[in-house]
Amino acid sequence: MRGGPVSGRRRTLAASAALSAALGLAGCGIPTQPSASPISAAQVAPSLPASHPTVGPCTKSGCTPVDVYFLASGGRLRPIVRFVPSPPKIRTVVGALLGGPTPTEVATTHLGTALGSRIVLHAVAETSKKDTITLTFNGAFGTLSGTKWVLGVAQLVYTVVSVRPGAGVIFEIDGAQTEVPLQTGALWTGPVHESQYAALLTPASSAPSTP
Repeated sequence: MRGGPVSGRRRTLAASAALSAALGLAGCGIPTQPSASPISAAQVAPSLPASHPTVGPCTKSGCTPVDVYFLASGGRLRPIVRFVPSPPKIRTVVGALLGGPTPTEVATTHLGTALGSRIVLHAVAETSKKDTITLTFNGAFGTLSGTKWVLGVAQLVYTVVSVRPGAGVIFEIDGAQTEVPLQTGALWTGPVHESQYAALLTPASSAPSTP
């Protein structure tokens, strides 16, 4: 399905517009709304939800490392290694993301996430060429707004692409397709790609993955 900008969204675009302006004028952090102070890990890290346990170290043969994307202390995306059964499945990898950073990661590296603890992945669908992935979430996904909405979508897109390089991601809420914000704050319907969130990444030189 081909995407494009949309208008008339029920949620205000003021926070997203502020995010867009800040990204264009400042390269040192992503602001919250309405002020321009950087996001901290404490602001975006929820308690670990029981419904999304973090994938632990894989001790049996046939497991493989994958990158899931959390938020560094400056509010930018950082890849963190998780080990999952091989071959890695989108549902498993997204589940590891929704599980949040471990308490040790929060304490030692100040990682966070923009994805709330009530967000649940209901279904994953892939096209035959595996170039488009549809993620269906519960209604809690629709409560994201402003900066957290942009960052949460970016976390999901980059995590999916770590398993399906180059794929586009479509978002649904309870089976109905929903538009999502790009890093510019513009709303988009249809597949979104990693290139549309590239400005949100932590520079590679300062973003080591952790085992």
